[in-house]
Amino acid sequence: MYAWATPEYMLKHMSIEQIFMYYDYGVEFEENKANILVNRIAVGFFGVKEEPKKQKRDYNDTPDKTSFYERYGDKIKRPEGVRE
Repeated sequence: MYAWATPEYMLKHMSIEQIFMYYDYGVEFEENKANILVNRIAVGFFGVKEEPKKQKRDYNDTPDKTSFYERYGDKIKRPEGVRE
């Protein structure tokens, strides 16, 4: 799965539980990758209908400065002569 995970390295540096976990995660990853590939082939070759993709939520990322200064205004330290 990874080039560094040779059997010698794994036996010297990992416990048996870590080796089993590493193997299980690798098998799970390969199964997920195979499912994605099969689904893509089904859509491409056979016209299978896909579930519509969920649209991203539109978050309002503008900060609310008044609430921020009400809550943390007394904790803000500024150098002398610098204003907001």
